[in-house]
Amino acid sequence: MKKLIGNIRITPNPGTETMGPHFEVVFVPYAGRVNTQTVRVTSHDDLVAFLIEIKISEDDASRWAGRARGDVVLIPSIERSEELLKENGLLG
Repeated sequence: MKKLIGNIRITPNPGTETMGPHFEVVFVPYAGRVNTQTVRVTSHDDLVAFLIEIKISEDDASRWAGRARGDVVLIPSIERSEELLKENGLLG
């Protein structure tokens, strides 16, 4: 099982006519070419749940999601298995 190290970037998006407001979550690897994908999460509570699913503690997930409401957030130094990231849609 291969481990990947990188950042998680959370970008708030106010939405468009066809898509409502949401958060875009992307894994940004430190090195290498990895087929990353953007995951769209529609609410603050869903964002907290998503972060918990990728093994971020509940307290940290709430803190990062709260910060993401107003600005782009980078969660540094995330080391996760390739399998976990694929299961949650962050890798193709």
